Amino acid sequence: METIKVILVDDHKIFRDGFRLLLQSFPYVDVICEASNGLELLKVLEDNIPDIIFMDINMPHVDGVEASKRALEKYPDLKIIALTTFLDDDYLEQMLMAGVEAYMLKNADIEEFEKAILKVYSGGNYFSAEIVALLSDKLNILRSRKVQQMELPVFTDREKEILELICKGFGNKEIAEKIFISPKTVEKHKSSLFQKTGVLNTVNLVIFSFKHQIVDF
Repeated sequence: METIKVILVDDHKIFRDGFRLLLQSFPYVDVICEASNGLELLKVLEDNIPDIIFMDINMPHVDGVEASKRALEKYPDLKIIALTTFLDDDYLEQMLMAGVEAYMLKNADIEEFEKAILKVYSGGNYFSAEIVALLSDKLNILRSRKVQQMELPVFTDREKEILELICKGFGNKEIAEKIFISPKTVEKHKSSLFQKTGVLNTVNLVIFSFKHQIVDF
């Protein structure tokens, strides 16, 4: 398997030390750099581009939300996994809108971290079970409110099929294998979905789908 280059961003050195040891137990993971806040990360990225960034949220100087926004604006191909200690729907919403691919609790077990790394590296998304429950509750509240409904776009059957698989966390290659088309064709359909929904990334496409009840958890 190809080596997956990782950068850790967290203001607590004790956590970074322990988490680095966890990641080093995976033979395909190479922790290439660390940063103690978002500002340090942005400097590190000038010379080191990883496959995945594990991003703490609450940090001094530049927090995880702002760091994710700035990093993705300059390096749009980066994949970011947000890490948090506590469930907070405000941070969840901000990080998702910033464009992170995954959102996890720091106390997740080693198997869950491995699953998240492989899922995100392959182009998919990953959310801890507790995060999924929080997101589901939040969306159910939004659905229960009497807000003005926008006219939804019309999707083809193939687009709906791909959208459902995206919402389940599958990446382009996995989707292609499941429905027997090429990854390039999957990307073409995703581009059409982005255009029809007006979103700019996969995570916001998932949020759009749940919010408007196009798919369900």
